[in-house]
Amino acid sequence: MDSNNQIKPDEIEILIVEDSPTQAERLRRLIQSLHYNARVAANGQLALAAIRERKPHLVLSDIVMPEMNGYDLCRAIKADPTLRDIPVILVTSLNDPKDIIRGIECGADNFIRKPYAEDYLLNRISHMLMNQKLRKNQNVEIGIALYLGDQKHFINAERQQILDLLISTYEQAVQVNGELQARERQVIELNMRLAHHAAELETTNREIALKNLELAEASRMKSAFIANMSHELRTPLNAIIGFTGALLMKLPGPLTADQDKQLTTIRASARHLLSLINDILDVAKIEAGKLTLSIEAVPCHQLIAEVAETLRPLAQQKGLALEVDAGSQPVVIDTDRRALTQILINLLNNAIKFTEQGSVRIGLAQREEDGALVTEMSITDSGAGIKEEDQAKLFQAFSQLDSTSTRHVEGAGLGLYLCQNLANAIGGALFFNSDYGQGSTFTLALRSKA
Repeated sequence: MDSNNQIKPDEIEILIVEDSPTQAERLRRLIQSLHYNARVAANGQLALAAIRERKPHLVLSDIVMPEMNGYDLCRAIKADPTLRDIPVILVTSLNDPKDIIRGIECGADNFIRKPYAEDYLLNRISHMLMNQKLRKNQNVEIGIALYLGDQKHFINAERQQILDLLISTYEQAVQVNGELQARERQVIELNMRLAHHAAELETTNREIALKNLELAEASRMKSAFIANMSHELRTPLNAIIGFTGALLMKLPGPLTADQDKQLTTIRASARHLLSLINDILDVAKIEAGKLTLSIEAVPCHQLIAEVAETLRPLAQQKGLALEVDAGSQPVVIDTDRRALTQILINLLNNAIKFTEQGSVRIGLAQREEDGALVTEMSITDSGAGIKEEDQAKLFQAFSQLDSTSTRHVEGAGLGLYLCQNLANAIGGALFFNSDYGQGSTFTLALRSKA
């Protein structure tokens, strides 16, 4: 490089024209990193005044600014014979071909594209400062008329200035093209990764589908096995219950007190076991999709009375008051009587089992909601209630809130699970609210046309 063109950084002053204090400070620190001196002006008017006060070696200007933009500032500098030799670099987005024409028209020496790389900006500043001396004696002007779009432009600028500006624009285009190619390679790589992941996902989905088929078949076989075993178990249990009933009726002859007590225990245990088997059988039917419904007109008052009378002895045995609050108006709904009866018996039986003192109440009410008639049957108890942390698992199969070996309430944990499934089967909804230590209310809601 010609030694005459060597630059001593501490003798160079660059004027930064930028209305954003943050960007201005960033540029100032960047320029000072090369040991150049830097001044800052917030807009074109202030910059022009600063230039006339002390001539800088280079002007680095943003384009979009209040009062006087970058184009007008550059035009004012190049129009002044005493200032026109100052190189002007415009910082622009270069997203419109007219930006180049405007830059040539106003006499700009170079473009820096936003967002800019710091090393590229510093390189362009150094390049412009080294070329400054080369341009001082090349003042031959040319005039060119051209059309861009549907507008005519007349360019009157130095050849060196046009060359520098176009070269800087070409360099920016090359840089952008390189960035686009790098991003294209990244996109191709990402697409290859996505295709690989998609293949893995498809394989996983096939494996999951196969496992689901296997699980469905296993569930079907389980349900069939349970159903068959339940039938096989119910036959001898019914015989046991029948024979113990006959003995307790003293048909074969008198019984001692101990014999009566032992037979009563045998019959109660057999009935309990039969109830569990019935629940298992019903669950198996529901899960296997073999539950059949028989829809008929069901008088709710009569059904609730029958359920209450069936379980009243159990309530009396525990000293509980069993109340029925069904109102005076007859309520008849179309549903499956057996399923509805089983739901109410299970709910009422649970309420009695988990209530040590107080009362259990069966309620019946109707209301209109969104043009439909909603029939609600509720079971309310004054029992222990359900802790909030236990409420989420209440309707899960084989779930028991007290699963310890010392629990005092018998059951397999299928009652509420069965009730919910039966409620869904007959088009109803089963929900509850409970206060721990105060009691619970379970409500079955059935919708019908008003």
